[in-house]
Amino acid sequence: MLQDRRKDALRALDESDRPHWYWHGVDDDGHVWLFETVIDDGGEYWPVRHAELGSDGLARRYSWSHIEDEHGFLAEGPIYPDDFGLNALTAEEFGTLWAALSR
Repeated sequence: MLQDRRKDALRALDESDRPHWYWHGVDDDGHVWLFETVIDDGGEYWPVRHAELGSDGLARRYSWSHIEDEHGFLAEGPIYPDDFGLNALTAEEFGTLWAALSR
């Protein structure tokens, strides 16, 4: 039931009228990361969509409608873009990259 509450909370945040912020980054292992976040009342960035392209060439995508699978999961807490060296994207750029990872 905790999973259901988490899913409902993330969906409500995603569908709220709060601004959405988009990020991308690459880690030292060559993973490409994408995040769509929404800022909560405390000013923290909560991921509502997250995608990655691993060095294995496999794309993984997570959202409130697909929180986890055998490869990974949507972050369970807020992210801090500066801590991960993430760079801002526009909504259009994020949408293009998200769509490309679904192919």
